[in-house]
Amino acid sequence: MSHSISPTFRVAATTLAVAIAIIAPVTAVASAAPPQLGQPCAGAEIGRKVVDDQGRTIMCNNYRWQLYTGQRPSHPWADDQR
Repeated sequence: MSHSISPTFRVAATTLAVAIAIIAPVTAVASAAPPQLGQPCAGAEIGRKVVDDQGRTIMCNNYRWQLYTGQRPSHPWADDQR
Protein backbone atom coordinates (compact mmCIF):
# COMPACT_ATOMS: atom_id res chain seq x y z
CA MET A 1 0.00 0.00 0.00
CA SER A 2 1.58 3.24 -1.16
CA HIS A 3 0.76 6.63 0.34
CA SER A 4 1.71 9.43 -1.99
CA ILE A 5 0.72 13.06 -1.84
CA SER A 6 -1.04 14.35 -4.91
CA PRO A 7 0.56 17.19 -6.88
CA THR A 8 -2.56 19.31 -6.32
CA PHE A 9 -2.24 18.95 -2.55
CA ARG A 10 1.46 19.88 -2.70
CA VAL A 11 0.70 23.04 -4.67
CA ALA A 12 -2.08 23.99 -2.25
CA ALA A 13 0.15 23.37 0.77
CA THR A 14 3.00 25.38 -0.73
CA THR A 15 0.67 28.25 -1.62
CA LEU A 16 -0.70 28.31 1.94
CA ALA A 17 2.81 28.29 3.43
CA VAL A 18 3.86 31.21 1.21
CA ALA A 19 0.70 33.16 2.09
CA ILE A 20 1.32 32.69 5.81
CA ALA A 21 4.95 33.78 5.42
CA ILE A 22 3.80 36.98 3.72
CA ILE A 23 0.86 37.79 5.99
CA ALA A 24 2.43 36.98 9.38
CA PRO A 25 4.89 39.94 9.38
CA VAL A 26 2.13 42.33 8.28
CA THR A 27 -0.04 41.19 11.17
CA ALA A 28 2.82 41.79 13.61
CA VAL A 29 3.30 45.33 12.27
CA ALA A 30 -0.43 46.04 12.43
CA SER A 31 -0.53 45.11 16.11
CA ALA A 32 2.38 47.40 17.04
CA ALA A 33 1.77 49.92 19.80
CA PRO A 34 0.20 53.19 18.65
CA PRO A 35 2.26 56.39 18.71
CA GLN A 36 2.34 58.33 21.96
CA LEU A 37 1.88 62.01 22.73
CA GLY A 38 5.13 63.94 22.17
CA GLN A 39 6.86 61.30 20.05
CA PRO A 40 8.31 62.38 16.71
CA CYS A 41 6.43 61.56 13.51
CA ALA A 42 7.32 61.65 9.83
CA GLY A 43 6.30 64.36 7.40
CA ALA A 44 4.21 61.81 5.50
CA GLU A 45 2.13 61.29 8.67
CA ILE A 46 1.30 64.96 9.23
CA GLY A 47 -2.47 65.27 9.59
CA ARG A 48 -2.88 61.60 10.55
CA LYS A 49 -4.97 61.05 13.68
CA VAL A 50 -4.78 58.01 15.97
CA VAL A 51 -6.01 57.07 19.42
CA ASP A 52 -3.18 56.56 21.91
CA ASP A 53 -3.04 54.00 24.74
CA GLN A 54 -4.86 56.40 27.07
CA GLY A 55 -7.79 56.88 24.68
CA ARG A 56 -6.80 60.39 23.56
CA THR A 57 -6.98 61.41 19.93
CA ILE A 58 -3.57 62.62 18.85
CA MET A 59 -2.47 64.03 15.50
CA CYS A 60 0.89 64.22 13.77
CA ASN A 61 1.45 67.96 13.61
CA ASN A 62 4.74 69.76 12.93
CA TYR A 63 6.68 66.44 13.16
CA ARG A 64 5.36 65.55 16.66
CA TRP A 65 2.33 63.64 17.94
CA GLN A 66 0.20 66.31 19.62
CA LEU A 67 -3.16 66.25 21.36
CA TYR A 68 -5.85 66.80 18.72
CA THR A 69 -8.11 69.71 19.64
CA GLY A 70 -9.57 70.39 16.19
CA GLN A 71 -6.53 72.26 14.87
CA ARG A 72 -5.43 72.10 11.23
CA PRO A 73 -2.21 70.18 10.75
CA SER A 74 0.97 72.17 10.30
CA HIS A 75 3.81 71.14 8.01
CA PRO A 76 6.18 74.14 8.06
CA TRP A 77 8.44 72.97 5.24
CA ALA A 78 5.52 72.26 2.90
CA ASP A 79 3.58 75.35 4.01
CA ASP A 80 6.54 77.55 3.05
CA GLN A 81 6.59 76.03 -0.45
CA ARG A 82 3.23 77.53 -1.40
